[in-house]
Amino acid sequence: MKKKAYPEQVRTALHQAIRSITADLPACVKRPRQDFSRERKLSLHTMLLMLVGMGGNSLSKELYDWLGYSSETATASAFVQQRDKIRPEALKLLFHEFTRLAVSENSLQDYRLLAVDGSDLRLPSNSKDGFSSIRNSEDSKSYNLVHLDAMYDLMGKVYVDASVQPKKGMNEHKALVSMVDQSEISGNVIAIMDRGYESFNNIAHFQEKSWYYIIRAKESYGIISRLSLPNCPEYDEEITLTLTRRQTKETLSLLKAYPHRYRWIQPHTTFDFIKPKDSKFYDLHFRAVRVAIADGVYETVYTNLNAEDFPPEKIKQLYNLRWGIETSFKELKYAVGLASLHSKKKDFILQEIFARLILYNYSSIIMHHISIPKDLRVNFPVALNICRQFLRELIPTVQVLKLIGKHLSPIRPGRQFPRYQNSISAVGFQYRII
Repeated sequence: MKKKAYPEQVRTALHQAIRSITADLPACVKRPRQDFSRERKLSLHTMLLMLVGMGGNSLSKELYDWLGYSSETATASAFVQQRDKIRPEALKLLFHEFTRLAVSENSLQDYRLLAVDGSDLRLPSNSKDGFSSIRNSEDSKSYNLVHLDAMYDLMGKVYVDASVQPKKGMNEHKALVSMVDQSEISGNVIAIMDRGYESFNNIAHFQEKSWYYIIRAKESYGIISRLSLPNCPEYDEEITLTLTRRQTKETLSLLKAYPHRYRWIQPHTTFDFIKPKDSKFYDLHFRAVRVAIADGVYETVYTNLNAEDFPPEKIKQLYNLRWGIETSFKELKYAVGLASLHSKKKDFILQEIFARLILYNYSSIIMHHISIPKDLRVNFPVALNICRQFLRELIPTVQVLKLIGKHLSPIRPGRQFPRYQNSISAVGFQYRII
């Protein structure tokens, strides 16, 4: 049997993922005995595929583009009624299933690099949505925000997990712990995070998971404020901290005698491995590495990577790769369309967020399959449009990679990451009739 071309393999994996999750109807629809029980133009498979492949146009135009310009084409109202039957969890299941089927384990020297970060998503105004609506005061107008935390494969250029929370009351640490604990990724993993994820609890979860990590430190407060560190611009120190919630004579004497080794965890502080009033101790082992990032500018990171294999300069290079997730958020919001959703309802919003993540992964897997010279990069918006049209079966398989290869953008020499310029606002002109 002739082997399928690579883009066709990826598209087939998406269809296979849809078939796999829809086999369990109760997990996908709200009323399994009624919803999608009859043959319709907008079947569950078609609905999921359309949600993944939709652009930023109106629903009516999206339907005509997908189903053809005909009087028989389903209306926007019919589409909304059908998607209201779909549980938002269905798209999250599809995201994980497609990622499992299609994402290969790209690594750097046998280490899989996963960046973790979060980004706010501004939603259409809906004061009735208790999930995302925020009002700063009684006199102010409400607005809607949710927060997306994501885990991004820096070498494979795909998202491997995500968590959505309301902006009000969000907890990035809780989202990180959930993604780490539930992950099925094994082997040598290095998770890379900014200073917002610094905490004893997060470090302990990585330690229990047997994952490596690099976490940027808060420079003037936090963990670093009570560590015994050299008084010099750069250092690489091995640290062992013993945590406890006990307040007995024994622990109080240890805390007083060895303040740089023992730490008391307050009852309200989250630490999942010592319950309140528990008498146990818990040891954390890591390195505190301080390196120069510019003339007179220094940053500190915490890591459990081996000092012999990963000296400070290599740690610095690995942390610099974290910028890849920042770039991906910009592509996800403005090229893929996460900044222009089609609904105000909570369930629909959750559907579209995970649908956009799937589209990003589907497109990124295809577009980064081609060999690219070092001084060039894929033109993401153009390549995304090609991949989306291929999903709709409007472009032959043999043309996909050729078309993407025709649209490569130069990278300025000396830049480690491509520069993204801010878009120029439209300028208004006034004409005077003489």
